[in-house]
Amino acid sequence: MTSSTSSGLRPTACRTLITFALCALSSIGYLSKSYAAEKSILETIKKDGILKVCSESGYLPLEMKTASGKWIGFDPEMMEAFAKHLGVKLIISDTKWDGIIPSLLTGKCDMIASSMARTKEREKAVTFSDPYYDNKFLIAVKDTPDNRKNYKSLEDFNKSGIKIAVKTGSAPDLYLQDTKSLNKAQIMRFDADADTVNAVLGGRSNAFIYDTPYVKLAALNNPGKIYIVPQGFNGDQFSVAMRKKDQELAISFNKFLAEWKKIGGYDKAMKYYFDSQEWLTLLDK
Repeated sequence: MTSSTSSGLRPTACRTLITFALCALSSIGYLSKSYAAEKSILETIKKDGILKVCSESGYLPLEMKTASGKWIGFDPEMMEAFAKHLGVKLIISDTKWDGIIPSLLTGKCDMIASSMARTKEREKAVTFSDPYYDNKFLIAVKDTPDNRKNYKSLEDFNKSGIKIAVKTGSAPDLYLQDTKSLNKAQIMRFDADADTVNAVLGGRSNAFIYDTPYVKLAALNNPGKIYIVPQGFNGDQFSVAMRKKDQELAISFNKFLAEWKKIGGYDKAMKYYFDSQEWLTLLDK
C-alpha cells in the first residue's frame, strides 16, 4: 500500500522507518530472552477473544472505510475470515503508514494487513506471511493523443523536465530510489495516494506510478481522463506482517490462507473487489 483514493507508504522513507522499528525492538526488549516464558500471541488472542490488526484506510480496493466508519475491502474481508477461523472478534486500527510497523512492534496490534509489500528491509523488522496478492507497478498519464503516442514504457519517462508523482515510501518510490531508473526525471512525493492522481489531472505532474489495483481503479473512476501506459514493470507481493517472535501466529495464518483458498473464499473476495465495482456503492453508507 503497494493506502488510498484516499490513500496506501507514506510520509517517512522506508529505511528510516525500519531503522526506527529496529531501535524500538531493542529499546523495549523485544529481543530479550524473557519472552520465551510468555504465552504466545496466538494463545493470548484466543484467550482475550480479540485479534488486533493495523491497517491504513483508503487504498482501494484493498482497505477502505465507509462514510459510517465500517471497514471494507479485500484485506478486511480476509482478516475477518481469519478472526472467524480463530473464533475471535476482529478490531482494525486505522494507522498512518509511517507508524504502522512501530505500532506492530510496540504491541498496539497483532498483525499488519495493509497491502504491505515484502521487502528485504522490512524483513529485518517483521515476519511476513505467505503472499496473498501478486502486484505490478503501472504508469498512468493524462489521456491525450500525444501521451498515448509518446509513452510506452518506463524508459520513455527518464528525461529532464518530466515530473513523476509517487506515494512517499511506497514500493514504486523505493524501487525508483534503488534502481535510479528515472534519475533524469523529477520525482514528486505525496503523502496521500489520491494526491498522485490529482497531480496528473491538475497538470502538476506528467505521470503517476503505483500498484496495479490502484492505477486501474483511478482510471475507472476518471473515464477518458487517465491512460495507463501498456508496459508495467517490476512488481512485488503483498503479505500480512507479524512480529518476528510470533512464528506460531504466522504458521496459523498461512494454514488459514491455504484453506481459505481451497474452500473458495479467496476467489470470491478477489472477484468481488477486483473484477466488479459493486463495493463502490458501500463507500457512501
